Amino acid sequence: MSKGQSLVIQFIAFFLIGFSLFVSTSNIFQYQSKAFQDMIIDSSLNLSNSYLSSAIIATINSCKNCDSVNITVKLQNTTADYVLGIGISQASGLSVSIPPIGKYSSSNVHNIISFLTQCSGNSTSNKPISLTFNKNQNKLEVK
Repeated sequence: MSKGQSLVIQFIAFFLIGFSLFVSTSNIFQYQSKAFQDMIIDSSLNLSNSYLSSAIIATINSCKNCDSVNITVKLQNTTADYVLGIGISQASGLSVSIPPIGKYSSSNVHNIISFLTQCSGNSTSNKPISLTFNKNQNKLEVK
């Protein structure tokens, strides 16, 4: 093998080694970024769910002599560039979700929903969320 051929082979070998190191390093950083995004999304969903649970409890307990109570709550518009979907129903309780990626957090609002005759409604985080509790009908709505 001549001196010129060994230099070319050596250049190709070092290029392939460098390129493979670059690709593996970028994959590690991409995986770490995705893991951080998933942790942030899960934490944000749980935090939003807890915040809305406390707002529901405050709505139900706020006025003892009123027939109807209405509280408006604002959430952060997006979590990891996704709009949150908020829903409440008798069967599934309070649910905060990100529909495009299928992540959600649900709770029964400390079993308060089981004592209500009706609860329903859906909203999104890009607008103010209205919680309405009618004491006469024992009904909670999310708008």
